[in-house]
Amino acid sequence: MKKLLITALLGSTLAFPAFATQHDAPASGTEVSAALSQGEVRKIDLATQKITLRHGPIQSIGMPPMSMVFTVRDAALLEGLKVGDKVRFQAAKQGSQFVVTELQAAP
Repeated sequence: MKKLLITALLGSTLAFPAFATQHDAPASGTEVSAALSQGEVRKIDLATQKITLRHGPIQSIGMPPMSMVFTVRDAALLEGLKVGDKVRFQAAKQGSQFVVTELQAAP
């Protein structure tokens, strides 16, 4: 019985470093895609570089699903979009504004 206990303790002690190893591998395409939130274009204002999106949760800024107006970092992101389009986007908080930093048509 004593040998069994010593063997079990030794085995578990040797296994801990394997479980503690951090894997700092680069993010795969799926992980990067997962960072993008889903939304639907409700309104586009090219003059003020703003877009109204009805969106799901935005993990990067801890925002629940809702509809809201975002400032767009670059007006070129709005090119080719129209009301009703499904999009994937990334948003960040800059001061008191929420800014869309990446925007693409959803597949």
